[in-house]
Amino acid sequence: MINTSYKPAIIAVVVAQVLFMASLSYASVGGGGAEGGSLLKGFLIQVLNFSVLIAVLVWFGRKPVREFFAGRTEAIKKGIADAREARDAAEHALEEVQEKLDRSDAEIAKMVKAATEAGAREREHLINEGQRMSQRIIEQAKSGIEFELTQATEGLRAEAAEFAVRLAEEKIGQKLDEAEQMKLLEDAIKRLEDRA
Repeated sequence: MINTSYKPAIIAVVVAQVLFMASLSYASVGGGGAEGGSLLKGFLIQVLNFSVLIAVLVWFGRKPVREFFAGRTEAIKKGIADAREARDAAEHALEEVQEKLDRSDAEIAKMVKAATEAGAREREHLINEGQRMSQRIIEQAKSGIEFELTQATEGLRAEAAEFAVRLAEEKIGQKLDEAEQMKLLEDAIKRLEDRA
């Protein structure tokens, strides 16, 4: 953007340059030789043409150039604002991700703690169940042993009674009737029970 206070100064410089060139052109025509004046005259015309060209370019090009640079400045400002917004959005997203990570770390710790506690409870349950099962097995073994012992005792009593009857028959040398056999059997059983 061109400052408006410099506008009259620019016009004055252009006008002064044009007048200076005109006076040089006039002085060269009247005073020197044909060859020296011609060179100077050609140079002055070129300088004058260049000055006019620059003046025309400045006069007609200042508004488009000013608009171009103003647009460029606005585009840069907008780019900077967009970059700030993108940075703020990225920082916000980073904070959210960090919060999620912190929450997930806490959730993982809770899961590990819950799994550890569940494992300890399951272990305790399995130990208790194993102890109950071993108790049942021991009780079943005891009752099995008692049953076998009772069976063996009854079998031995029956064999002992039969043996006692045969022995008594041999001693007596005769066959006993059923009433006598029962009496001897009861006596033998009573003696065995007294021993046991």
